[in-house]
Amino acid sequence: MPETKALGKSIRLLWTATAFAGFFGVAAVFWPSFEVLNQPFKLAAYVVALLYWLKISSDHPKGSTMRTAWLLLAWSSAISIVRHAFEWMIYFTNWPPSISSFKQIPTVLALVLLTAGLFAIWFGFAAIGLGIRFRTSDLVWVAATAILAFLPYLFSWGGHSAYALIRPLQSLSPMLLAIPALIALLLHRIEQEMAGGQLATSLRLIVAFLVLRLVALIMISPGLAHFTAAGVIAGATGWISIWLFTLAAVYRWRLTLSVRELTRRYQDDPETELAGLSQMLLPGTRT
Repeated sequence: MPETKALGKSIRLLWTATAFAGFFGVAAVFWPSFEVLNQPFKLAAYVVALLYWLKISSDHPKGSTMRTAWLLLAWSSAISIVRHAFEWMIYFTNWPPSISSFKQIPTVLALVLLTAGLFAIWFGFAAIGLGIRFRTSDLVWVAATAILAFLPYLFSWGGHSAYALIRPLQSLSPMLLAIPALIALLLHRIEQEMAGGQLATSLRLIVAFLVLRLVALIMISPGLAHFTAAGVIAGATGWISIWLFTLAAVYRWRLTLSVRELTRRYQDDPETELAGLSQMLLPGTRT
């Protein structure tokens, strides 16, 4: 199927872009001139993610939980595009530094929509019995995420904007990022119960995106920012994480294409497809 092959090439290209993003993220720590690439990289990642989340949502019936989930992720991507476009514009202007703090408004909106979308994904799978059985080890994940969320406060994180409206939003950023990270526990349980597959890969990438983004936020907190190692970790995780979000969308779309291809093959030759399915489920069965 040509579309599937083209998507395979796109996935390889996106993994290459992810590697380049990590390289330039680290390089920017030692050569600040590379920082000019930060916002274009993130804009490109979110534009691609937006296109794929919209395609995925259109494959579900109107009013369905999963359609709502993917649309919420699309809206989160769209608002993130606005945020990074704003930051890129500031980079080339002579506006006062205090103006940059207004990026917190789209940041908060994007995180709220992201959280709602992830919860909708879990709710959709929970309705069929996935992701609702927890283990004692899950408490370790919850505790670790809670500690990570409060670390910025311990390292004197706080709002420093000149505008009173923005300061509370700055202080809330770690918490707002920790909430979807906790929801990632639910997604992690789903992908474990799936035991592999393209959808499990997509969910795994979303979990990695959230964890790396939270780590990047901690590494730039005032108490750690002066350490070179913290800067390297922040550069690598901050630049890479968004591409994992994009890859999650692409892998989810690949599942849609696989289902379409399977449907087409079944319509063309149902007996052969049923025989193949029987062999996969019951290898010792002869047909």
